[in-house]
Amino acid sequence: MKSNSNYSPKSLSPQDQPGQGLNDGFHIIGSRPRPPLPRVVAPLPPPPPPAPPQSPPKAREVIGDKTPPPPEPNLSPRRRFLQQWGWPIAGVALVLTTSGVGLIATAMLLKLPSAPNCPGIFLPTASASMRLYCAQLAASKGTAADLLEAVRLVQSLPPNHPLYPEIQRYLEVWSQDLLQLGEEKFHNGELNEAIALARQISHYFDNPTLINDTIARWQKIWDEGEEIIAQTIALKAEGAWGQAFQMAAGLTRLSNRYFATQRYDQLFEELTFAQQESKQLDESFAQLERGGLDNLLKAIASARQIPPTSSAYNEAQTLINEAKKKLVALAMERLRNGNASGAMDVVNQIPAALGLNAEIRDLTTLADAATVASFGAQVNYEDAIATAQEISTNRPLYREAQELIGLWRQAIEGGVRLDAAIALAREGSIRALDAAIAQARTIQPNTPRHGQAQSLIRDWSRQREILADQPKLDTANRLANEGNLEGAIRQAQQISTGHGLANQAQRQIQGWQRDLEARETQPQLDRANALAQQGRYNEAIAILQEIPRGNRFYNEAQRRLREWQQQQSSPSNPANPPVSPSSPTPLEQAQRQAQVGTPEALQRAIAQAQQIPRNSSQFGAARQNINQWSAALLNLARQRASSSLSEAIAIARSVPVDSASYNAAQAQIATWEATLNPLPTIPEG
Repeated sequence: MKSNSNYSPKSLSPQDQPGQGLNDGFHIIGSRPRPPLPRVVAPLPPPPPPAPPQSPPKAREVIGDKTPPPPEPNLSPRRRFLQQWGWPIAGVALVLTTSGVGLIATAMLLKLPSAPNCPGIFLPTASASMRLYCAQLAASKGTAADLLEAVRLVQSLPPNHPLYPEIQRYLEVWSQDLLQLGEEKFHNGELNEAIALARQISHYFDNPTLINDTIARWQKIWDEGEEIIAQTIALKAEGAWGQAFQMAAGLTRLSNRYFATQRYDQLFEELTFAQQESKQLDESFAQLERGGLDNLLKAIASARQIPPTSSAYNEAQTLINEAKKKLVALAMERLRNGNASGAMDVVNQIPAALGLNAEIRDLTTLADAATVASFGAQVNYEDAIATAQEISTNRPLYREAQELIGLWRQAIEGGVRLDAAIALAREGSIRALDAAIAQARTIQPNTPRHGQAQSLIRDWSRQREILADQPKLDTANRLANEGNLEGAIRQAQQISTGHGLANQAQRQIQGWQRDLEARETQPQLDRANALAQQGRYNEAIAILQEIPRGNRFYNEAQRRLREWQQQQSSPSNPANPPVSPSSPTPLEQAQRQAQVGTPEALQRAIAQAQQIPRNSSQFGAARQNINQWSAALLNLARQRASSSLSEAIAIARSVPVDSASYNAAQAQIATWEATLNPLPTIPEG
């Protein structure tokens, strides 16, 4: 308990304050009404004795005599001075004396009695009134320590003392004030201090149940607040932000100012910051999952902004560690693919703060080795292996270095096998190509030579298919040249879909089908044209109407049908004037050129026939002749191939694009060019 020396009397006691006493203070809810308290003041000292009365001055002294003084006798100078100034001096002295006595008396009357020395009070000898006065003085300060001091000053008085009832009333008031101070401490978040204060005053209450109930109420409210905070923190850890904020709002409904305001504001701020950091961390994890150098660097930079004091700090460190592993893995993936410059791009952008100095040194060494290996020769792979072997067993990327060494050793072995396959393929036969393909397929996937082997396998497979399908296509072309279009189509259909000559075979089949259709339909068109030239339009139109929809000549037949119907309605229309029998038609001129049979003559005949317009009655016959002459050109080219492939290619290239033999000519040209320009051999590593 606080010592008496800390208390000093104020200028006025509580009883001296106008209109206010100690019984007018704040009472807690449930306290009993206070009766009016008696005023206790310190005893006043006796007044000072009055000053002795002064005799009034004589009237003559006050007013003065107006009669002339008698003649002065012959006196000495001293007596003359006294006689002249004595009475005025005496009057002044009298006035000063009277005033001084009056002032002293007034001061004595107005002087307050000296207050008791409460800090120096000695309880065993102090009177009850003195104790009560000092207790009132201490309690008027309103602090817990002062109220407890006031209780201490008066609590030891015996029950038979005359002031005991009044002191009990004061004790009850002060105890209630102390309990109210405890309530204030409870609302300020000082639960232990509030409980300690309440227990100090519990024996001053008639019914201590009030104190116990109050303490129990405080403890219950406090436990509810702590439980709400614990559940809120648990929800925050689970990322259930909506539920966490709702749970935290429960603090505002507690009957405690500390939880409802200060603690709620702190918890709300913690949740807000944690939610922002969690959102930031979620975006970083999404970038981590997307992968790639830029995303990994952004995820690391974002996670490093979360301070150690944050609840998300540990999770952020987990993200950073995972991103570090992925950066190293990304660099290694690029090295496995032979992209040494890409691996160094990763290395150069790894932040120094990540502590990957050892990994960076190993990656740099492996990138140097991969750069040497990228030249592809056997000696290059051997040099790369020697460089990678500098990474010892205690280095962080030793296992990755051994993996690359294994790949480069496989590259050396694969190079030997690939060279053997290339040597087999040089023969060019189907048997040799099959052997080369089988040898190349022994090169394992995910090895440096596997891609090159697969590319050669595709080339050799296509070359083998061409060799296997070319006789079938040659037979089909021969049958077509002989006029056996049905046989040519059947022979070409034996070429499997997807093979090297499959597309060419399909194009030629379509051309032959058109030729076959034209062979069947062309006589109808020719007969109709002949009838139309004779003016027998009705018969010509009847023949054209027999050509079904879907036939390649259907649109041409419909066009001529409309022309002849117009000419039938206008006999004088010279749209198709009769040809003079004395002058040959353009088609006849072309046919005469083709009769020479040389490649040049056939080319001139085709060029002249191609000039016949579509609206001419000779257009259909011209197209048929062009197809025949194109087939003749291709046959001449094949005959010339036995002596000169270059001349054969030049003749085959003159086959017109719109002819039925064009696709066959292009395929034959490709075969001859492949023979003239074989595949280049791959130099040995």
